[in-house]
Amino acid sequence: MAADSFRVRTHPVTGAAEVRGWTRHLARFRRAVTAATAGSTDAASAPSDAELDAFLRDAAHRIAAFGPGFPRLEARRTAGAPELGLTLRPAPPLGRELALRTAPGVALVDPGRKGPNLERLAALNRTLGAEALLIDAEGNVLEGATTSLIWWRPGDARGVRVADPQDGPGARVPSVTESLITDAARRSPLEDGSLREAAVSPAELGDAEVWAVNALHGIRVVTTVDGHPTRDADQDRLAWFRAALDRSWEPVEATLPTAR
Repeated sequence: MAADSFRVRTHPVTGAAEVRGWTRHLARFRRAVTAATAGSTDAASAPSDAELDAFLRDAAHRIAAFGPGFPRLEARRTAGAPELGLTLRPAPPLGRELALRTAPGVALVDPGRKGPNLERLAALNRTLGAEALLIDAEGNVLEGATTSLIWWRPGDARGVRVADPQDGPGARVPSVTESLITDAARRSPLEDGSLREAAVSPAELGDAEVWAVNALHGIRVVTTVDGHPTRDADQDRLAWFRAALDRSWEPVEATLPTAR
């Protein structure tokens, strides 16, 4: 029904478990659980704020005790009340680059919520041998199967992103990492203001500098779109934003979950 995953690292000095944008991940999971149960047969048995608080507090302690990894918060549909759970997993190898391949005609269940489509999108990536590039009915880019996208057209002084997620068939998952980069762009000496929002086709994306961002890898440079080489990344800009993301690590244990 709902899920949220993120990379956990150990702080090199304090030894504390940390997550980039930890409080934002908690908030996104809360919203996803609420959306998954609202207006459905699960609504009456949905977890209360107090139950969700208790679950997240326990999860934080377990995540911190596990140490570096790639845990996932989950809400699953059962015969009774929705079941909250935590899967503790080691982190897969981290990457710096990836290729995108367009996957037209992919209809997702509740595309604005992370969770219902995880297995299907993972299988799609395996089939394509690349990160699936999801598009809307007009042929414009929405997101990658596991990533949000940010790009710079030649000569642009401002980065571009897909318009903020909205309810409806064209929705995409709201990205915590994208939100951290969007905030950083407002402070960057290398950007002319905050990121713009615009539509882009896969072909147009292939002629830009493109980043694929998520909570596991941070920023990865897209090397090709449908086999077409993208423009080389601006290394100064890339280094600045990677450093900005590194300033967003938050200790897991010290941040207690709060009600909606």
